[in-house]
Amino acid sequence: MSKAPKKKRRLLRTLAIVVLSLTAFLLLFVAAFVFNPFEGSLPDLRDVVPRGVNFYARKQHLADDFSTFPEPKFWAEFTDSRGWTELSSGSLVQGLRRDGLDRALADAAETLERVRQDSGGWFDLLRDAIGSEVAIAGYEQDYAQSPPRPLPTPWWCAYTRVTWRAKAALGLAGFGFVQGKMRDQGVEASFADGVLTVKTPQMREPIYIKRYLDLVMIANQTLLLEQSQRLIDGSRDEEPLGQMAAYTDGIQQRVERWGENNAEFDPNSLEVLVEPNAFDGFRRFAAAWPNPNHKDSMNERVLASFLNLKGWQQLAGAFLFKPGALSFTGQIGLNSRQHTPFQESFYRAEKQRREEWLDPFLAMVPESACAAAALRMPAGEFLTAMFDALEPAERDLLDDGMRRASFGGTQLTGTRDLIEKLKVAFLSRTGFVFRRNQPDNSKDKNGELMVPVAARSPMPQVAWVFWLRPGSGALVDEFVTMLRTYYATFGFRKVWHLKIPFGGGELPEPVTEFTNPQIPATGEVAMIVFRDFFVVSNSGLLIKDILRTRYEADGARSIRQLTEFRDEVQGELPSELNGLIWLRGQNLLPVFDDYLNFAEATSDLPDPDWMRISRPAAEEQVRRSRYPQYPSKASMPRSMTEPGGEFDNAVTAFLQERWRRERTNFSAADKQQIQQFRAMAQMLKVGYLQLELENNYIRLQGKLLANFR
Repeated sequence: MSKAPKKKRRLLRTLAIVVLSLTAFLLLFVAAFVFNPFEGSLPDLRDVVPRGVNFYARKQHLADDFSTFPEPKFWAEFTDSRGWTELSSGSLVQGLRRDGLDRALADAAETLERVRQDSGGWFDLLRDAIGSEVAIAGYEQDYAQSPPRPLPTPWWCAYTRVTWRAKAALGLAGFGFVQGKMRDQGVEASFADGVLTVKTPQMREPIYIKRYLDLVMIANQTLLLEQSQRLIDGSRDEEPLGQMAAYTDGIQQRVERWGENNAEFDPNSLEVLVEPNAFDGFRRFAAAWPNPNHKDSMNERVLASFLNLKGWQQLAGAFLFKPGALSFTGQIGLNSRQHTPFQESFYRAEKQRREEWLDPFLAMVPESACAAAALRMPAGEFLTAMFDALEPAERDLLDDGMRRASFGGTQLTGTRDLIEKLKVAFLSRTGFVFRRNQPDNSKDKNGELMVPVAARSPMPQVAWVFWLRPGSGALVDEFVTMLRTYYATFGFRKVWHLKIPFGGGELPEPVTEFTNPQIPATGEVAMIVFRDFFVVSNSGLLIKDILRTRYEADGARSIRQLTEFRDEVQGELPSELNGLIWLRGQNLLPVFDDYLNFAEATSDLPDPDWMRISRPAAEEQVRRSRYPQYPSKASMPRSMTEPGGEFDNAVTAFLQERWRRERTNFSAADKQQIQQFRAMAQMLKVGYLQLELENNYIRLQGKLLANFR
């Protein structure tokens, strides 16, 4: 009886040894011919991406971003928002659909599902191949040639961390019988020197696949695989992207700082690094925009004073995702040798603690503002750049007025002369406040509008804020006095003094308003000097509200007191910065509505009242430009000035062309674009962008807070 249990134990022991031996043999076979299940993990994916690439993007934890691929977790809330219907019917989304976005997403989802089903659920592309960490990098230029030449097709390489399932599948693909099965499915595959080459009938060129530990590299050209392998081998001939300054300063340090400010120690981020001028399309665009000589757009001419895209060397940064918010941070590397003289002074404007300059400005911005901006820059140089951006006829007209005026008892020689005299009064900082344009219906004692407007426009009210040097208020007061004295010389019709109610009385500083119905949108230019500030605006009412906000009169609130600013912006601002831009969605909506209504109401036929009010100024401009031999209209022959005469016809044609440009320049595409902006504003609660400027870089950080409810 005792021998049977012993035999049974020996049998079990023998079976255990056999099973363990088979398991060990199987593991050895897998380790030798498929993959080593005990191998380690690549410490840092960025250490195998070569630093010379023209583009790079990296995302971790991709699988966590989707409910069911390809639908992101936020998508249901996004498409249920108030602005989605308007946005989805617009040119942006429809254009993406025409380009095949819906089909591409459906194909991607179908591919993932087919792989999952064909493997019986054993293999999932999102979970096993791309869900942990994925990056893509590549070249737009062929640097083997001198000078480098654009590639007909970018050379790219995708880097991804994979699970043991993907390692096993890739290892098995090296066996001939597996490759035979792949050929039966129309896929040509070969394995040599550690590289799997794969080609299908639909592919123009093969792709090359290489694995190291838990990293798989997939490329359309072998150069990047060779460079990455040298980095893996520790070759000194290659340097990794993760150690270059553009990456460490523009991405790594910026993301770490954002994480500290937001208590996110593993932020959900998408890293991006691009050398924009390596792209032929960008180079062509940068050569033409912004155009400092654009004949029809002063905005573009002014923008050219600040931007020089040809000098942008790298864009490095990250998009950071949180529920209901999209943040971004990064750095733009600049080639300082490409700077204009104004850009040299602009980018060298010193930083200062924000409580010493920015906070006082933000305390002046009314909560009714749709946007605001503050930049540290030399005000005098910017005024000169603004003047240079005017059309030649406008500069000549302004210079003529200046030469007929005196400042501080001295005759002026022109506009630049006045700027030189004034710029010593201004500190190197400038602020802007934007608000919806609402008409000023105030009337004088005769029942007439105090600020009539002929050139009606939906253009917002804008205030331009200057900081004054201590003791310089008198100099700027002298400038306002000059304008009051010579207001007719500069084309103004009337001058008003707008009182500002405060605490049952009035503030001692009134707003000076200079009116002319031809001033677009508002019919006036207004200004005030108070304490450390000089404010110029196209609306006296806006200046009035700025001052009431500054003194918190009758409960007036600034944007600093908004919950969104305190909770979402203030904590992210550094102690020192050069600039800040602020947007508020609910206040932007009526601005876009005004533009849409204006676009629908415009007519090809000039308005008779507009023609009548605009004619005197048009006659003077036509006389100066086409008939300078006559000192005035009265000196012209009657045959020229009577109805149907040469001068009369020239003035009428001038007015009609001006009406066409100013009143009927909204095309169907323009209206669609405005509708797109309106939809975006409807989805936006608040947004901000902060700037830190140096001569060789722009550092930035911003946030868009969604309004999905």
